[in-house]
Amino acid sequence: MINPDYNLLPINEKAEMLWQDGKFIEAMELNDFDVSLYSLNDQYVEMYYSVSKSRIEKITVVQDPERLLLYKEAN
Repeated sequence: MINPDYNLLPINEKAEMLWQDGKFIEAMELNDFDVSLYSLNDQYVEMYYSVSKSRIEKITVVQDPERLLLYKEAN
């Protein structure tokens, strides 16, 4: 389980945890974002990379399992 305070961490710390301890699963394009799905401590985490701004905009724990279906539909 991810620490409940994970969503409160600065984005650079969340990204570092994903890159060190997470496992990349899938990616999709969503509007202006490249969204990457990771597995981290038995939970799913999404990283939103803004193509137009060339930076990570958001990293969040997936709360709704239905959200994962978007990755199947996108590919």
